[in-house]
Amino acid sequence: MAVIIGAGTQVNVDGVVSISWDYQPNIERLWELGSFSPFQTRLAPTWGFNMTIYPGGLIIQAGPPSDSCVDSDSLFALVITPAACGGYDPISGDFFINSYSYSKGDTNSVAQESWAGTNWLASDYMPEPDYVLRGISEGTYNGTLTAAEMGITGGTVDASGETGSVSAGFPGIGQADDIYYISGVTQVGGGVLGDTPGTGAGKYGNSSISIPHTPLWLGT
Repeated sequence: MAVIIGAGTQVNVDGVVSISWDYQPNIERLWELGSFSPFQTRLAPTWGFNMTIYPGGLIIQAGPPSDSCVDSDSLFALVITPAACGGYDPISGDFFINSYSYSKGDTNSVAQESWAGTNWLASDYMPEPDYVLRGISEGTYNGTLTAAEMGITGGTVDASGETGSVSAGFPGIGQADDIYYISGVTQVGGGVLGDTPGTGAGKYGNSSISIPHTPLWLGT
């Protein structure tokens, strides 16, 4: 076990609020008749991360989808240098961004962005992918901020919905919003912070974009 001190931990992007990471071995056990032990145990390991930052420090390409065997460029070369009691190695690698979201819950709050990514690793039974292909980036947004102010560039609004709620009280304030469903997003990140006039102050909004990736092994 290592105790990690946030004030001394370094991440290679500005404005990091929190970050978590995990190594998943992704075990596949090949069971056989007549034995309680697997015939073989295979690993297909991945590193993953989730990070919350203040807007403006990170902008990532999110489209167009792959139409040839070329790696997606929705990449972030992440480096985490923990300040740990008990020792802990730095974490680094090229992570394919899977999802992005922007949240500014009310007109007086400061916005935050959330990011998640995956790095596929080699193992004894599986090499690194030959390519990682990107699908169509899609998601939703709502609020009084524009899509661009919430870190969404490009895309087409395909449909809209509505959500609303109110509760009892004095006066009992509620809210209703249109929700826009967007696809073909080309870039995410760089939303407004929202703490001063001209940067989203007095507005609110939420966005969520998925950037699907598919690892491809050619066996060459």
